[in-house]
Amino acid sequence: MISQSKLVVLLVVGLLAPGWLWAETRQLVIAYENKEQPPYYMGDTYEVLPEYPGVAVEMVQLLETKISNISITLVRAPWGRCLSGLASNQYDGIFNASYLSDRLEIGWYPTLDGTHTGEVDSSKRITGIRYSLYRRADSSLSWDGEAFQGSAEALQSLGAPRGYSIVQDLKQRGLSVQEVPGTSNAMLMLLLGRLEGAVLQDVTADAFLSEADDRYQSILKEFPPVEDKDYFLMLSHGLVASDPELAQKIWRSLAEIREIYGEELRKKYEY
Repeated sequence: MISQSKLVVLLVVGLLAPGWLWAETRQLVIAYENKEQPPYYMGDTYEVLPEYPGVAVEMVQLLETKISNISITLVRAPWGRCLSGLASNQYDGIFNASYLSDRLEIGWYPTLDGTHTGEVDSSKRITGIRYSLYRRADSSLSWDGEAFQGSAEALQSLGAPRGYSIVQDLKQRGLSVQEVPGTSNAMLMLLLGRLEGAVLQDVTADAFLSEADDRYQSILKEFPPVEDKDYFLMLSHGLVASDPELAQKIWRSLAEIREIYGEELRKKYEY
């Protein structure tokens, strides 16, 4: 039987113990696209690959080593479902998400002043990715660094991946954009003549062409790039509202992970 004096000591020790000893583990569900985006995430699959899952995936997984009392479950889904899942708080975070002001309705980006509508803090990015124009060799479509050029027919036959921020950017230029389900589909539509050009992420499109058969040699990449975008881990309204300190810690930790491990991780995927 515990004496009264020992009970008092135990109570005092309990009160003085650091909070992390008693803190519950926060379970986080973070989603990313089920389409490959080398080297940031690998495999056209709903599976989170156990080996070589991708640079961005490993960066997010490393958050568990930087932040106490969090446990991360990663899931993969079509990008549109990632966005809607963030909006409904089904997911606590999604990546890789470039900045669009419309997306503030569904979640948060890291900002310089820590407010929801503040200027996005590029130092908290996961990475930067370029978009370029890929076109049929027989197309008049081109990009001169300022504007798209080509016949009226060619300018009406431009594609981009469905749900990606580049679609809105192109429409703001007054262009008609056919949204297609992913890079491989866009490339096939170019090959079949159903598109004259497509604005695609370099990392994905270049990887596709490097492995494609000879038929795709008729597809050319235009220079310079159309856009260069930063990509972030977006967090849900629910997570930020319930634990704003954790949200800021996640973004700070990702920046540290990128600085410390980013180059090492990228080299791991050079093959």
